[in-house]
Amino acid sequence: MKTKSLLFGILVGGIAGSTIALLTAPKSGQDLKRTLYANSQKVKDALITLKTESNEVKNQIIEVSKESASILKDVTKDIQTSIEAWKKDIEPNKAKIYDELKSIESTLEQLEKMVKK
Repeated sequence: MKTKSLLFGILVGGIAGSTIALLTAPKSGQDLKRTLYANSQKVKDALITLKTESNEVKNQIIEVSKESASILKDVTKDIQTSIEAWKKDIEPNKAKIYDELKSIESTLEQLEKMVKK
């Protein structure tokens, strides 16, 4: 959308500039025609360059988007793998902590019974 607006603006500006040049030029008809032709060629060349460069930018954006998606998938897989490995690593420790808490609880119960006697 922005590219179309830019191209439209360049085209309208070129036409307006050419018209003003025709109306205010102190040159002869032949000189004016040569100048207008040269300027129109410059505008055409600029438009072609602009179109080519905008297509290159578009293609680069598409390529970067594809690469980013691929990298994001890889990073996501790596994170998932790390989380799974971490879960496996802490699993034995969870059981040990649970067993120790049970042992502490039982010791506290025994101490309460001894204190009540």
